[in-house]
Amino acid sequence: MRALVATILIAGCTPGWKQTPHDQLFQYEPPVALVAKPSSYDPTEWWTKTETLFVRPLGKLLSPGTYVKTVVGGPPARDVNRLGQVPDSSWFVNRIGRRAYSVAEALQGAAQDGGLAPGTLDVISGKIDGVSAGFVLRDSAGTVWFLKLDHPAFPELSTSAEVITSRLLWLAGYRVPSMRVIDIDRSRFVLSPTARTKDRYNRSIPLTARALANLLANTNPDKDGRIRVLISRQAPGENLGPFSYQGRRLDDPNDLIPHEHRRSLRALWLFSAWVNNTDTRDANSLNVFRPVAGKLGVVDHYLLDFGDAFGSTGLGEKAAVEGWTYLLDWRAIGRNLVSLGFRYPRYRHVQRSPVRSIGLFESKIFIPARWHPELPNPAFDQRTSADLFWAASILARIQPDHVRAAVAAGNYREDGAVAYVVDTLLARRKKLLEYALAGYLPLDRPRTDGFVLRLDNLRALGGLAVTGPFHYVVRWNRTRGADRELARGTAVATDAEVVIDLSTIRAHRDAVADDPFITVELSQRGGDVLAVHLRWSGDRLVPVAVDR
Repeated sequence: MRALVATILIAGCTPGWKQTPHDQLFQYEPPVALVAKPSSYDPTEWWTKTETLFVRPLGKLLSPGTYVKTVVGGPPARDVNRLGQVPDSSWFVNRIGRRAYSVAEALQGAAQDGGLAPGTLDVISGKIDGVSAGFVLRDSAGTVWFLKLDHPAFPELSTSAEVITSRLLWLAGYRVPSMRVIDIDRSRFVLSPTARTKDRYNRSIPLTARALANLLANTNPDKDGRIRVLISRQAPGENLGPFSYQGRRLDDPNDLIPHEHRRSLRALWLFSAWVNNTDTRDANSLNVFRPVAGKLGVVDHYLLDFGDAFGSTGLGEKAAVEGWTYLLDWRAIGRNLVSLGFRYPRYRHVQRSPVRSIGLFESKIFIPARWHPELPNPAFDQRTSADLFWAASILARIQPDHVRAAVAAGNYREDGAVAYVVDTLLARRKKLLEYALAGYLPLDRPRTDGFVLRLDNLRALGGLAVTGPFHYVVRWNRTRGADRELARGTAVATDAEVVIDLSTIRAHRDAVADDPFITVELSQRGGDVLAVHLRWSGDRLVPVAVDR
């Protein structure tokens, strides 16, 4: 009985990372097959804005604890393993965080299909009224495409921003539709007899040939009758409507984590700030039911509609205030009231870019900590410094050549546009990396080769100034009794890698056999500490956990 009690007490004191099976650096969560297709969800625009701009702020006012969470960040993310990584799932796929990607892959992004099939394009529905026009096509192969047009007064502004952003988000690991900017001969469009559209009262009405012709007449065709369009392929599966950045779906057995506690969604704040994508509403996301076997399947989660990135609003150019405050920012209103209007907002210094097809998109005045989307985002409000560090570890691996390739996919034709966007993205990337890495030892992705421990130096990968040497202490992490120091020294740093040779601890193999866990603590003078926990397995060490 005493032995049983002792075993229970020891197990209760054992760190979670010592328990098996141990996490892998990158792993996959196999989805559970659904019993039935979940229901569709179609949020109303007026309620979305009312809830985010009035109801939630009022709730924070009445609940100080909720307000504190917004200021200091929420609880730790729950879609994270012991090594600080987000496993592959229906929400996120580790891409450049897992391996190096080529320039060609960055240029292609999610557009890995062959594009439009040759022949006529059947127009099966469309949005004709308003300035944000477009329609839905079916090509000769039966594939459905969504077609978007720039506002006639702002050529290239929205379509280029959307395609470039899709490439960068895909590279980071998010699911985005296959899209590209191309030129299409207007003669290829054929109106389907059953095509429908919506009138100004949101009623479904037939889409007429005259209405389609009027739309195409304002598309600035070139001398050969071709027009510039963005085409986006329909995601495979059945459209279930957008997902919410808060809560979870009760009819999806895979959806076990509240969305505001997903690191992949919290960290989207950093990538949105990078490209200045201010429209991160629920409506710009998509749940897709993908059949796997018969009527059973899984739900995949996509990000959509990046036409509000860079200096675009999707309809025209951004105002200077966008990206600095919410659409209705109560704190900004309060500051202006207290200062009696004498406070001069920093965004007043923002200058429009010299390139018309980019709009107001800059890096000199940009302050990462003060970036805001148009509407409050529940997942963004819960972000912690650990979530941003993880995002920065991905951003640091997106190299300048990847950025140039993504910008090339935008197909800018205005002189100076490509160079300006590349320079601005790289400058904002540098500021975001400095901001997100602050307060952490910039080492990531521990891996071993026998008894050699290697870590990536994120500052070096991100092109930032590399700080001084890394010192380490190796300890036998004992479950019973005090830890025992086995070695200490200074790590060898290469261009973007820190290497620690732990072969000297082989002499302690017999001593640690019953409790085979080693902790390597890395630090810099006056800086933070990173603890890498390793398990002694045969003739090698295996990373099992990281503590920052």
